[in-house]
Amino acid sequence: MSELITNAGGKNFRWQLFTTVSAASLALASAVAHAQAGEDASQPTVWIELGGQLESIGGKPDLFTPPFVAAHLDAPYNRVSPVDATHPASNGFGGEGRVSFRPEGSDWVFSAAVRYGRSNRDKHLHQQTTTSFRQKTFKYNPTNPKFQFRDVRRFSDATVDQSESHAVMDFMAGRDVGLGMFPGQSTLNFGVRIAQFHSRANSGFKSFPDPHYSTKFTYNDPGAHHHSYAATAELTRNFRGVGPSVAWEGNAAMVGRPDAGHLTFDWGVDASVLFGRQTINGEHQTSTRYFHGSPFALPPPPTTHTFHTSPVRRSRTVIVPNAGGFAGLSVRYPNARVSLGYRADFFFGAVDGGVDTRKSVTPGFYGPFATVSIGLGG
Repeated sequence: MSELITNAGGKNFRWQLFTTVSAASLALASAVAHAQAGEDASQPTVWIELGGQLESIGGKPDLFTPPFVAAHLDAPYNRVSPVDATHPASNGFGGEGRVSFRPEGSDWVFSAAVRYGRSNRDKHLHQQTTTSFRQKTFKYNPTNPKFQFRDVRRFSDATVDQSESHAVMDFMAGRDVGLGMFPGQSTLNFGVRIAQFHSRANSGFKSFPDPHYSTKFTYNDPGAHHHSYAATAELTRNFRGVGPSVAWEGNAAMVGRPDAGHLTFDWGVDASVLFGRQTINGEHQTSTRYFHGSPFALPPPPTTHTFHTSPVRRSRTVIVPNAGGFAGLSVRYPNARVSLGYRADFFFGAVDGGVDTRKSVTPGFYGPFATVSIGLGG
């Protein structure tokens, strides 16, 4: 009997111990949940981010090269190729902004972002021989006819006026996925990306490659002859596209405390497929003049003049894969953040970079960036 009472008392004790521990565990879990909710409520609900990027620009289009320039690239007065003067800019500057909203008590983040960049290049390259032909010519004037001298030099001349701009807009919705393989926070975003690229290039060439005179007296010189060349090109290229986008971003704490400022390593990758249209519009012209005999003879010598204009008009619907990513460091406070890093974005086959025939070119924008973010609300 006493043994039965003892067993019953042990069971009651164990049950009381179990219920006591369970109640304590529930109370502790409730306290932790309330503490986390209070911490989440103290975090900003809206973040505003502004920044800039020093961009290197990849994916250069073909350059307009007139036949007479290609034929005289090895001329002694061409220390560098005249075509090199018409290369578009290799570097530019971009600005960016982003607004994100995270409702209180939610793991979802909604954001809208825009990036814009541009570059310009304006160059004039003139090359000529160091020695000249000093020619004696006759200047006709009814009241005072006289002879005069002029210096004749072989030369090439190239000019370019080029500009480029690009804009990328993202509208995303993301959720904190908290994958354990990466300590810290990570967010998987889905949304829509819109991209637009525009470039304009005006180039011009002149050349006087082969003056020839049989005597030093050019007036009425039957052996005198030379060519004079000129060419211009005006080309405008565009791409506009829109499509679905996915991005995975995260950060990992390195040094410090979240409530008093800490350093994090930031990373992100993104991909999209853009459906759009690429266009190229413009024309290029080439002019050739051939003089035989002295240009000062009376009557003037016969001149052969050829002029050729080629319009450039193409438009094509394209599907453009896009991939990019970034890595950097941030100094984070509860309601502020300063970030430095390196970012790259590539848009495969987005631009028609050809002149007379189509050529797919992949624009790329990559370089260091810096941003400042301010948190509001919470």
